[in-house]
Amino acid sequence: MNTDVVSSVTKGSKGLGIVVSILMVLLGIGVFFAPQLFLSMMVWLFVIGIMIYGVFLIYEYAKSEIKSGWTLTAGILAVILGFLLIFSPSLAKAETFAFMLAFMTLFTGINQVSASSLMRKQGEGNGWLTAAGVINIILGFFFLFNPYIMLFTFSIIAGIYLIVGGIALFASTMSSKPSTN
Repeated sequence: MNTDVVSSVTKGSKGLGIVVSILMVLLGIGVFFAPQLFLSMMVWLFVIGIMIYGVFLIYEYAKSEIKSGWTLTAGILAVILGFLLIFSPSLAKAETFAFMLAFMTLFTGINQVSASSLMRKQGEGNGWLTAAGVINIILGFFFLFNPYIMLFTFSIIAGIYLIVGGIALFASTMSSKPSTN
C-alpha cells in the first residue's frame, strides 16, 4: 500500500495540475496587464477559471487515496460559484458572489495548510504551500467581513487570487512524487 500522501493526492494528474496552474497564472496576469481588454470578459474568464479549478479539486478528491473534505468542499463551492455567476442576471447576486468567493478562498487556504502539514510530517518541506494557505485564509476572512470592498476591488483580487492559486497549485503539483504501485 502506498503511504505517500502527496503522491496519492496527485496520482495520475500531474500534467493536468500543471496545465490548470499555468492557465490560472496567465489569467491573473492578463487581469493586471490588460484591464480594459479584460473588463468586459473578466467575469467570464474568472468563472471559467474558478469552474476549472473546482472541477480539478473534485477530480483530485475522487482520485485521492486519502480523502480531504476541504478539497471536496472547495471544489464544490467553486463549481457552485461558477454556476451562480453564469445564471445570474447581472450584479443582482453580487452579495452572494462575494460570500461564496470568501468561503471558497477560506476553504482553499485551510486545505493548503492541511496539505502542507501532511507533507511536513513526511519530511517534505513546502513553505510556499503554507504561505499560500495562510494568505488565502486571511483573504477569506477579509472578504467574509468586507464583501463590498471585495466587490469594488474585484479585478485586483481576481488577479491576485488566480496568480497565487496557480502558483500554489503548481508548487504542490511539482513537489509531489510520482506514484509507484
